[in-house]
Amino acid sequence: MEAYDLLGRTLTVSEANGLIHDTIDELFYEMSIEGEISGFRPSSTGHWYFTLKDSAAAIDCAVFRNAQHAMVMPDNGDLVVAKGSLSYYARNGRLTFVVREMHRKGEGRLMEIIEKRKEYYRSLGWFDEDAKKPIPEEISRLGVITSPTGAAIRDILTVTKRRAPSLDIIIFPAAVQGEGAAEEIAKRIRQANAFDACSVLIVGRGGGSAEDLSCFSEPAVIEAIHDSAIPIISAVGHEIDWPISDYAADRRAPTPSAAAEIVTETIFRRRERLEKAILIASSTMQGRLSDSRSRLRGCLYALSSFEGHILSLKGSIPSTDDLRRLLILRMRNAEARLGFSEDAALSAMNHRISDAWRRIRSSSEADRAAIAAAIREAEAGKLAAEKVMKEAVLALISRRQAKLEALIRETEALSPLSILQRGYSVTSASDGRILRSAGDAKPGDTIATRLADGMIESVVKETI
Repeated sequence: MEAYDLLGRTLTVSEANGLIHDTIDELFYEMSIEGEISGFRPSSTGHWYFTLKDSAAAIDCAVFRNAQHAMVMPDNGDLVVAKGSLSYYARNGRLTFVVREMHRKGEGRLMEIIEKRKEYYRSLGWFDEDAKKPIPEEISRLGVITSPTGAAIRDILTVTKRRAPSLDIIIFPAAVQGEGAAEEIAKRIRQANAFDACSVLIVGRGGGSAEDLSCFSEPAVIEAIHDSAIPIISAVGHEIDWPISDYAADRRAPTPSAAAEIVTETIFRRRERLEKAILIASSTMQGRLSDSRSRLRGCLYALSSFEGHILSLKGSIPSTDDLRRLLILRMRNAEARLGFSEDAALSAMNHRISDAWRRIRSSSEADRAAIAAAIREAEAGKLAAEKVMKEAVLALISRRQAKLEALIRETEALSPLSILQRGYSVTSASDGRILRSAGDAKPGDTIATRLADGMIESVVKETI
């Protein structure tokens, strides 16, 4: 402050804070601070706020959302190394350390080791696409190498139960962090191959720090994955986590749930197609049944109308017996008329013959021979005429008989009684209305049912 007194002026708060802001932002642009996280609080905007402290001091810190992609969300008590810059907010006079990179203490060395190891295996060609085995579409049994009590196995079981509930799953329990975890994971991979236990293996765990996930970058695990005859899906951590197992495996999944979706894809799609086919078949069948019901109701309505029409016309249609008697009477009249015609023809022929005899008796002897020949010719003509007339009468009778039988059959087919004789009945109310529906009658009504051989009168007890 003494330096400003030399200028002979007094600063406002805004000027003082602006001067501090410019000085701090220029001098403390790139810093690394080691400390313990305290008061960690994610905000609704996605930024992280916390305090870095040691045994003697503390400093407020902020990690903005766009810098979090390369970090694992910390917990209170974590000892971390944060890299960033100091920023002084002139409005409220607050100093904040803005963090751009952060890892737990010791992770920097660990990441350096993992990167060198990754380059070594890449140089061997173990990460090449042509060295990877395809994930089979038809999976009869799934193997999972993970902690039996972790979140990863719960996520995998939840997804497979929803998408492919019939899929067999074998769990190979293994520690997925800490000392000895890499050797145990490698041992489970080799056991699965020794027994040819499954069609595909998921090797993984949920998220965690770089140190927690480091066992999936150990040589024992990488070599076991490379030597496996069973295709392996690496599902370690979250989307941003990439241990070496992700590069060495035949397929990488960002999460255990995503790995389960990969292995159940074919089964799920087949199940979807089956459910869709069942839905379409059911809908089609329902539509056809509905159409059939509509056609049946139409037929029943038409039949009921036809029966009513027949019953309404019954009084004007003669019975079968009456019609048969009428037709027989007409045939007999026709036969009588034919008989009368035959008698008249014979009488005329006899009259001509008698005249001829009278002429013979009155003619001279010279004409008798000619007359006798004429008589014989006339008698022969008579016999021929009698034969032709008889045949004509018989043919006419036969045609009339066939026509009569056809009319009888047609009449019987159209007769209402014929319909009733096939097992149908017609029910009418007391006022003569034809009942076409159960709703046309109510309990207590008197109804009449017409059958082929009579009537039944009854009282409605209940309509169903």
